[in-house]
Amino acid sequence: MNVASKLARGLALNRILFGLGYIAAPERTGKGWVGKAAEKGGATVLTRALGARDLVLGVGALSAMRNGDRSARPWFAAHAVADATDLAATVAARDSLPRSGFRFALVMAGASTVVAVVGAAAAD
Repeated sequence: MNVASKLARGLALNRILFGLGYIAAPERTGKGWVGKAAEKGGATVLTRALGARDLVLGVGALSAMRNGDRSARPWFAAHAVADATDLAATVAARDSLPRSGFRFALVMAGASTVVAVVGAAAAD
């Protein structure tokens, strides 16, 4: 397995874990990104929805990678779109986010976008 494939697999596994965390404990896991707002009812709905998105993207990408064909490419392209959107949304809301949450999301979403693009390009 080459480096790009390992990174892509790691991204998919990471996304599954984040998704499960967001679904199971949205108040706690969302707090790392948006602060105390994550504890409010409306925010927990959005956090769980984000968790479902991440869970499905991760499972779909891993499943496609196991098939060993090009079907992983659109999954990682979808990862890239989701992560780039998370990055843009984080930057746009930076003044209303806790500083640590902003930095964490900036690094995670930025790195995940790059890895997703690499994963899409390397899918075979």
